[in-house]
Amino acid sequence: MDLGPNSMKGGFYSGVSSSKSGICCEQGTRLCCDRFCLPYFCIRNAWYSTRPMHSDLNQNAAVARGLLKENVAQRLREEILAARISPGEKIVEGKWAREYGVAQISVREALNILATQGFVTKGHGRSARVLKLEKADIIHIYQVRGALEGLAARLIAEGKLPVDDMEAAFNDIRHSVNTGDLRRVIESVQHFHMLLLEKPRNSVLREYGRRLLVPLYAFTLMRALVKKVDTGPWERQLGLHRLIIDVLRQGNPYLAEQTLIHVTNSFLQAALEVWAQ
Repeated sequence: MDLGPNSMKGGFYSGVSSSKSGICCEQGTRLCCDRFCLPYFCIRNAWYSTRPMHSDLNQNAAVARGLLKENVAQRLREEILAARISPGEKIVEGKWAREYGVAQISVREALNILATQGFVTKGHGRSARVLKLEKADIIHIYQVRGALEGLAARLIAEGKLPVDDMEAAFNDIRHSVNTGDLRRVIESVQHFHMLLLEKPRNSVLREYGRRLLVPLYAFTLMRALVKKVDTGPWERQLGLHRLIIDVLRQGNPYLAEQTLIHVTNSFLQAALEVWAQ
């Protein structure tokens, strides 16, 4: 049996030796198999067998790091929602790294996650702080939100786009209200309105809408939990969400736009009365 030129010492199968009494690679690992030593049993020459192992180890390490930062983000999120870290308060990475027994980089990565979820603000070169919205901020957000959602409604009506996914989201809101799950209610309402903004497939509209809604609903949840608000205010808004779907299905662009502007103003008044103060 001839392995060709690669069977020679220094070739691809470097380290293979052959004898009638048995086969042994140069590292001393013996494997009797006909007349040849299978080269991957020779550690020195096993570059192609160890590379997948290194890849697996790197992948496992990456998964572990991902799980760690997600876990730290979840713990910090609960600290924020329980008001143990107050709105506007600076989040000191070193402090929470010591508190949780993790590296400071894990806290920094967790804060990046919370920033995308709207609970934390981070400026260039500045420390992270818990989101804080003043009454004026909330009013301004709702004013711009009304214009954006009104535009989205007009585009949906003009294009006669289907709203079955919004119908499903509405059912999620109603179910969450009925079960008294406040967190799920706010999450479902946010999802409903993001669907509205995404449906026209206008990337600018979607992105600016997301920048408004994500922190707004994060702050809504923070304030509602601190003030121990139940799901009642959102139960009273079910009719308005039903109205949004109905007017979109009518296909009148002007009516759809004006309805969303007025409905959003109603949402603002409820926010100011219930949790924003």
